[in-house]
Amino acid sequence: MIGWLLGLTLLLAPPSRGWPAPASSGPSAPSARWGELASALSMRAPDGSLWDTTIVRFGPQMPSLMAPPRPRDLTRVEMTWRPFLGFVGNSWGTIGEARIEHYFGKPFMLGFEMSPVAIASSGDGLGASTHARVIGAFVTDYVTLGLGVGTRLQRFGSNGLSLAPSLRLGSLDGLNLELTYTHTIARNKYSGKPTTGFSNALAKLQVPVARRVALQLDAGLSLDAWAFVTLGLRHRLFGDGGRGSWFITGAFGLAMVVDKSSCDYNATVPCGGSATSYGPTVSAGLEYRF
Repeated sequence: MIGWLLGLTLLLAPPSRGWPAPASSGPSAPSARWGELASALSMRAPDGSLWDTTIVRFGPQMPSLMAPPRPRDLTRVEMTWRPFLGFVGNSWGTIGEARIEHYFGKPFMLGFEMSPVAIASSGDGLGASTHARVIGAFVTDYVTLGLGVGTRLQRFGSNGLSLAPSLRLGSLDGLNLELTYTHTIARNKYSGKPTTGFSNALAKLQVPVARRVALQLDAGLSLDAWAFVTLGLRHRLFGDGGRGSWFITGAFGLAMVVDKSSCDYNATVPCGGSATSYGPTVSAGLEYRF
């Protein structure tokens, strides 16, 4: 721009006393003037980008909201409880689970869980049922295939072996659907013979709605017998999902626990003790990773 202005000034301004006149007024005078104009036009303002010292920094790429990578080289501790006061007079109960899982650098996980822990208190005292298992799984960013092996413990019922295959479709911290089917090998309460049968099923659907928040739908049904369904949110309080991260879960729904012994109608007292409770529940869960 400076060069253009200077060139126009040279072209239009009349010669001054201090300006050397051309040697002749012939055809060479316009040529000299146009030569001076071309020289002026060739002048450029300095390129501003040469003096720009701005440093542009790009932050790390954010992981996918729906499919973040799986945990690696960390341990995960989780506990959830669903307490309730029963509709039946003077009764209460709770259904919960607790687990500890270690995720290796390779796509494997090893851990221990008590799932579920079902407790009910009513007229005949306290009834309880739980499955305690060692669990292992093959884990990728999108699919988890696992198996749990352990024992079923029940106060008023029969104990036995617990087998629980599990499947998760989707990322642990993203969009996923979890399914766990539990089978038991125990003595039949009527015949007394060892039998293999279906015990319970657990399902969980998780839908992220923000970087730190996900909607969760939990449900469980057992022939032991207990059942629950809850709807709530999972919130990452601290951390980025790796070590040092804390998660909290809150939900509401319904829950039921029935623990009773088998009946022998040939006996003087045909049926033993039992504990039953059911009602609305507000659940709370906590998870820590280290």
